[in-house]
Amino acid sequence: MLRDALLKPADSRRSGDRSPGAVLPVMLREKCFSPAKLAVLLQVASDLGLDTGEMLAGTDLDPAAVADPFTMTSSQQFLTAAGNAIRAYGNPDLGVRVGRRLHASSYGMYGYAMLCSESMAHAFDSAVKYHQLANRMLEIRWVVQDDTVSWLFPDRETLPLPCLDEPLYRFLIDMQFALHVTIIKDVMGAWCVPARAQFAQPEPSHAASLADALECPIAFDQPHHVLSYPAAWLTRAPQLANPITAAQVSSHCASLLDDMRSHAGVTRRVYQELTRTPGQFPDIGVIADSLCMTSRTLRRKLEAEGTSYSELLTSVRKALAIDYLSTTTLSTEDIALALGFSDAVGFRHAFKRWTGTTPSDVRHKRGK
Repeated sequence: MLRDALLKPADSRRSGDRSPGAVLPVMLREKCFSPAKLAVLLQVASDLGLDTGEMLAGTDLDPAAVADPFTMTSSQQFLTAAGNAIRAYGNPDLGVRVGRRLHASSYGMYGYAMLCSESMAHAFDSAVKYHQLANRMLEIRWVVQDDTVSWLFPDRETLPLPCLDEPLYRFLIDMQFALHVTIIKDVMGAWCVPARAQFAQPEPSHAASLADALECPIAFDQPHHVLSYPAAWLTRAPQLANPITAAQVSSHCASLLDDMRSHAGVTRRVYQELTRTPGQFPDIGVIADSLCMTSRTLRRKLEAEGTSYSELLTSVRKALAIDYLSTTTLSTEDIALALGFSDAVGFRHAFKRWTGTTPSDVRHKRGK
């Protein structure tokens, strides 16, 4: 009974794929994304008078490569360029500026899947289901509570990305809020603005820029990052709604995801095996058999990609722990059991080591 409950931990509606979706540092280096998002960042930097070549320092890319639609880029290249731009620009509103320029058309088939959806709810579902195609850095999910539908974005302490300093995290959160508002207006129309926005961080010096971009009341120092809309709008049809085209584009997005996964490195394939049945973690021998190689070969391949089976298992357990603590009422003892710990004390110590905080702190923050 416990395991059955843990395999379906969500308390909320329409929250997308519930398996842990952590983006591991080694996965950030996989070059499998269109350069469109990076191109928008460079265009914003250029408009601000910054040298685009300098923005690409450390990315192994040049402006010509970014302008080439057939170039494959990685999340790490985007993060490196963003970090360069943040330092060169010096103003904290860069994320807002980039997010406002990231329209649905910046995301290829992923964007079109939202544009032609049958309803706002279907568009939101597509946004979560195919988010991996968008060169994601942050996990997104949406929930319905009473008369409100809310997008939830991750707190910094729950992210598995050690490379994120505070300015870069601020950039990503601001960009996510701004691009969400931009794309939802692309999908539904200019009338579709949020009811409110809540930021977990203190009010920044560029609060006026955020207010102008989001077009809604904003509160800071909140428990979580939340962007809310009236739930009554979920049944409304997007401007370009077309059920036939939506089905075709959705099928194409699914094929793109399958293709991305089939060409993924060994790290991602092992991670997928570990997350296939949350609560049941196959050992390295079982995973090696499923990938048609020996355990020794698998260890060598993982080492070549800068990781190991134990590191990946830890990442999965951490992601599941955060998910269970944030979205269920399961006791700490039950979560510890599901994650393979002999007792709650061992789980608490491990969670503190993973996140720098305690399970009770996560639960307390959730209840605010």
